[in-house]
This record gives sequence, C-alpha cells and structure tokens, in this order.
Amino acid sequence: MLRNYLKIAFRSLWKNKAFSFINIVGLATGLAVCILIMLWVNNELSYNNFHKNGDRIAAVMVNRTSNAEVATFPACPSLLAGAMKKELPAIEYAARVSWGDVRLINRTDQYFSEYGLYVDAEFLKIFSFPLIKGNINNVLQEPHTILINEDLAKKYFGEEDAIGKSIWLDKTEQYKVQGVFKNVPGNSTLRFSFLAPFRDYLQSSMGGKENWTNNNIKTYVKLRPGTNDAQLNARLKHFMQQHTTEQVNTSVFLWKMKDWYLRYDFKNGRYAGGGRIAYVNLFIIIAIFILLLACINFMNLSTARATQRAKEVGIRKVTGAARITLILQFIGESVLLAAIAGSVAIALVTLALPAFNSLLNKHIVLDYNNISQLAVFIAVIVFTGILAGSYPSFVLSSFKPVVVLKSGKAHSGGGASWVRKGLVVTQFAVSVMLIIGTLVVYRQVKYVQQKNLGYNKENLLWFPNNIDKEKMETAVSEFGKVEGVVSVGRASTTFTSPTNRSANISWANKKPGDDIFFTFITGDHNLTQTMGITIKEGRAFSRSYSTDTGAYLLNEEAVKRMGLVNPVGQTIETYTGKGTIVGVVNDFHTESLHNPITPVIIECRPEWTWLYYVRISNVNPQKTIAGLERIYKQLAPGYPMDYSFQDKEYESLYRSETQMGTLANWFAFFAIFISCLGLLGLTLFTVERKTKEIGIRKVLGASVLSVVSLLSKQFLLLILLAIVIAVAPAWYFMNQWLQNYTYRTALGWQVFVLAGGIALVVAIVTISVLSVKAAMANPVKSLRSE
Repeated sequence: MLRNYLKIAFRSLWKNKAFSFINIVGLATGLAVCILIMLWVNNELSYNNFHKNGDRIAAVMVNRTSNAEVATFPACPSLLAGAMKKELPAIEYAARVSWGDVRLINRTDQYFSEYGLYVDAEFLKIFSFPLIKGNINNVLQEPHTILINEDLAKKYFGEEDAIGKSIWLDKTEQYKVQGVFKNVPGNSTLRFSFLAPFRDYLQSSMGGKENWTNNNIKTYVKLRPGTNDAQLNARLKHFMQQHTTEQVNTSVFLWKMKDWYLRYDFKNGRYAGGGRIAYVNLFIIIAIFILLLACINFMNLSTARATQRAKEVGIRKVTGAARITLILQFIGESVLLAAIAGSVAIALVTLALPAFNSLLNKHIVLDYNNISQLAVFIAVIVFTGILAGSYPSFVLSSFKPVVVLKSGKAHSGGGASWVRKGLVVTQFAVSVMLIIGTLVVYRQVKYVQQKNLGYNKENLLWFPNNIDKEKMETAVSEFGKVEGVVSVGRASTTFTSPTNRSANISWANKKPGDDIFFTFITGDHNLTQTMGITIKEGRAFSRSYSTDTGAYLLNEEAVKRMGLVNPVGQTIETYTGKGTIVGVVNDFHTESLHNPITPVIIECRPEWTWLYYVRISNVNPQKTIAGLERIYKQLAPGYPMDYSFQDKEYESLYRSETQMGTLANWFAFFAIFISCLGLLGLTLFTVERKTKEIGIRKVLGASVLSVVSLLSKQFLLLILLAIVIAVAPAWYFMNQWLQNYTYRTALGWQVFVLAGGIALVVAIVTISVLSVKAAMANPVKSLRSE
C-alpha cells in the first residue's frame, strides 16, 4: 500500500511539472528563510549560556533619581562589592571589574594593542572562563600578574610555556604570566584577551583611593543556591544609604545574566521591554509568516487542481477506501514534497550562510552532526508538510464518488474558491506589511545618518593619547603642521557613547533637591573648533585667557535645566572645583538618537583628555593620515596610532538597525517572491481552465487587452483588498518600533502608497507573463477539438 502511494505521489509530481516546480521552489524558499532565521535566533539566545549556574550570576545596576529623571547604569562604587559579600549572606562571590582597557603589550621589540579587564580574583569563580594552564585558586591575587588567552600565548610565546614568563604593559610595567585561559567564546557579552588584578587598576587609575561617592567600576555577583531575588533586591534598594550620605537618591538592584545581551533597555529605572529580544521576537514571527506563505501556495495550487484527481478519489472510495485513508495519503504526499523542498532548502542555506554571517558579523554554522538541530529540522519538515497538505487533503477526500465518476469533475461548492481567495489576500497582506516595515526601517536609518548632530562628523578622526604629558602641546602643534590637517583638538569622550555623568553641581539660586545629571566632557582650547560645535553666547576656550584652564562651556539644555539667565560670566562648582562659564554652545548629541540630548558641561582641562581629534581635508586623506602616523610614532615610539573616523563610529551605533534593515529587505523580497509564485501558479491554472473560452472570445473579436483584463481583474481586486488590510497593523507595529527613538522620521502616507504600489506592480507583472501569452495564442489550436 505504501509503495503504491509513493508511486502515485511521484507520478503526480512528474505529470504536473510546472505546478510541482512552483510548489517545491516556494516551499524550499520558505524553509530556507525559516532555517536561517532560526539559526540566528538560536545564536542570539545562546549568549552567555556556556557559564555554569548562569541563573545565579548577576550584574549590579544603579538607579539614580534626579527630579523626575531616573538614570540606570552599571557603574558602582568600588567599595560596594566587598560590602555586599560581607553583609549579604545570599552573595556567594563578588568581583569588581574595570570598564575595559586597551594596553600596549610587548615581549620583544614588537608592540600590539590588546583589550583586557582588571578584575578581582573571584571573577573566575563567578564566570566560566576555564584556565588551560594555571591554578584558579592562586591567580590574580598578587600585583603585576596577568592571565592571557590562547591567542596571546601563541602570539607572544609561540610553542614555549608562557607560565612564569614576563610581558610588558605600556612599555613601563612588567607583568608575570600566571595562567592561560581558553579564548572567550563568540557568544559572550564579556570580551577580553587578558585579565589583570583589580588592585593594579585601583593604583593606576584611581590613585589607590576608594570611596562611596565615585561610581566608576562594574560589579558582578554570584548568588547562593535558592536565593529569593525579590527579597534580595528589596534589601539592596537602600543598601547605599547604609554606607554613605552622599548617595541618598541612589538605589541598587541585580540584573540577571540571561538579560544582559537581549534586554538592555532601561527607562525610569526599570526594563522597558526593548533590546535585541524585540528583534528576536520580530524575526520569529517573520519566519512563521514566510513559512505560512509557502504553505498557502501549496494549499491554493492543490485545491485549485483538485478536479484532476477527482476520478482517482472516486475510484478509491468505490473500492472501499475510507476518508481517513485518503487524508493520510494526501498528507503523506505533502510531506514527501516538503522533504524534497527541505533538501533544496538545506542546499540554499549552505550557499547563503557565508554572506549571512558576513552581514551580521556572526559565525553561525549548520551542524549536520548536531542531533538537536537535525531533530528540529525534521520536525519543521513534517510540520510544514502536514500544514500545507491538511486543507487540500480534507477537500480532496470529501468528494462524492457518484458525482465525480458520472461527470469527471469535483463539485465541492464555492467554499474552496473562497478559501483560495482568502489565502491570496493573506499572502499579499503579509507581503505588504513586510514591505512597509522595510521602508520604515530604511527611512529611519537614513534619517539617523543624515541628522544634524550639532557637530560635524565628516572628515574627522580620533586616536588614543599615548603621548607623554610634557609632549602633548608639542603634539598638537606638530599634528597641525601636517599637510591636509585643518584643526587639532583633545577630548575625554568619543561623542558616541555615555561618558562621565554627575549630579554633584552647584550654581547660584539652585533649588534644594534639584540634582540634575550632567554629562561631563573635558577638552582643550581647540575642541569646539575642531568638532565644529557652534557658540551661541559668549566665546569658546582661548589660550589668550590664562584663566580659561578650569573654565566651563554649557550647552543649551544645561542652561535651560539650570534655569540660568545670562549664564556667561556666572560661576558654577563641580567636583573639580569652581569655575566661570565663558560661553554657551548649541546643543549637540553625545550618544545615539535613542536617547535625548543631555545637559552638558565642557571643562577646559587639556591634561585630563585621552583622545586626539583631528579634522582633515578630503584631498588625499591617506597622505594626511600617513603624516599624522609619522609624527605619532616620533612622539610615542612603539605605540600604534589606532585611529577611527567619527562618521564610521557614529554609524556603528546603529549597526543592529542597519543589519536588521538589510535582513528585512531580503525577507520582504522572499515574501513577495513566494506570493508571486503562488499567483503565477493560480494564473497558470486559470489560463488552462479558460483556454477554450479565450479562444472563442478571440474568434469573436476580443482584443489582447480585454483578455488580459479578464484573467487579471479577479486577482488584482484581491491584491488591492490585501493592501487595504495590511495598512492598519503595519502602521501600528512600525509606530511602536519608532517610539524607541527620541528622534525619528515621520510615518507618512507615502510609505504605505509606495509599499502598495510595489506589491501591485509586481503582481501585475507576474500575472501578465502568462495572461499576455494566453491572449496572443492562436485560437485555432485551443478550438481544434471543437
């Protein structure tokens, strides 16, 4: 029996080559897209899963309230970790961690910039970064010791055993290698190539002083088994106030590791529902929709061609076949076709993965030896086959044998026709929604790229300041002499990420409790000129005024929030001391457009900067950069000039949006492609069914246009209905997505018109391919048998 069913299934596929091809291509495309998305989703959900007892690991987050504003950040006082472990029994381990440091490392005369962390010894007991060499119980406890990863061990020591040997950091500090750890996996949010003792960071970057007022390091903890998270967070809420009177508006809470990568989106002191998890959920829905579109094609074409199998069904029923037997037969044929499509889909995924990984900067692989992946794939194939074949099998098995054997036709009523029309509308409604989403993402990315940031990001590069303090002014002068250099300045921020923030500011007539969070930037006398920040009132910093060292510039937002009238000449006091406001600058962005412009204080402190900014002309920029590198090498021998262009750094803020937008483009293309395949199949069926009618019309004088109109209008009306249906949900979801941006493009009617127009034009072209051919055919051939 099974052999007979398989034989019939293959014969049916071979007999109807065009429809089989359309079905297989449609299903294969849907399955390939679904597999790619699920591989990506699996990779996204796998972040940090390699850590043992990951559900007990958390980062310590700080909420600080100022008026109605609540700022959430992972910066803690360095004393917090020790106090938590000592006073809270639920804390098993606690470790302080630096923000991440780039250090110049060498063993011989070759120098490399490496990225690492300064951590407490308990860091390795919290996280699962296993040592290949060394003992976890006695590392990172002595000063000037270091752990390096496999790559650094090979780079600096080759085949030698690195343990006990020395390397140099920044050419001045000798470090002894105590261990080698495995390279950090690609799905880790913590990335580093070396680990050094936190006490070294305490001495070099914090002057050996610790207090409860400076929130300048990260803190991670591992909880004891069975800890009640709610009770612990309640205890932590006022933990800071128990140790200092300087942070009365500050509370602490734990952010579990499972949320670090996917749910980094805090507003008003709590998770706001965004982050990468929104993209994960979105693309899971897209995968389901695209697979559903492919299944709809199969349903439509199978039910449309049901008449060709009517006699087969009638004969089987007369010879005793039960309806359930027929249902299983047709579902089996559907699963077989899905299996063939699945094989094609695997080939497509294998071909697409390199480009897919390149786009997303991932290393996703299709592991043929992974039993769980194989099981999921087989389950998807079977599910797709059952889903695609379910409705056609019930339609085909419902035919009455007496009717179909007498007439040779299936009389299933108008229900099947209405179902087919509904499925076509569904297909194109989903496609139009995807097109609208793609257009909105594209417009928002373009808006972000072209928005005036308050400074000029073009032809602007920056690089770290590894030049000795006594040579800094010389460096500014020498860089300025390089051909093609327009201006040189120094700053303490990259203008693309959060920088120092403080509410510890005093000014005249400040109201009690008016603790505004200010963004603090230190710069030199040329900073505003080099960045292209414009002065609104007063003047910029100038070397002509000796008193400018320690003077301040405020942005418009700071002046507004402080309630200052005629701010130029007034005195404010910050944590660095008192100083005079010499000017007000126009507002500019210091972070991504997800966040509003913050009140900014710029202080003239050249000695507290760590970046050089250089504006160059667009004439032969490579020659200019080579000149800068030559000067840099002379003033900081051994240090590479690792420069970055400001416009590229700014674009990197929106890498996720750009990547997701590109993916959305492709998914929208595949959705419309699958929908058009189905439309092509239905048009082909309609043309075959109306061959004689078309011939008679042409003999009676019908024009090509009237015949094309006859074949097209029923489908075009369905597509217009799909466009109307798609508008409301597309507007709602894309409007919600745009709310993630403080500064966003308008969701205008043009987007919906353009998306509908694209869908309509593509559908017309698809239908016209066969309709025009049928309309121009010789009617003699179709009427010959008459």
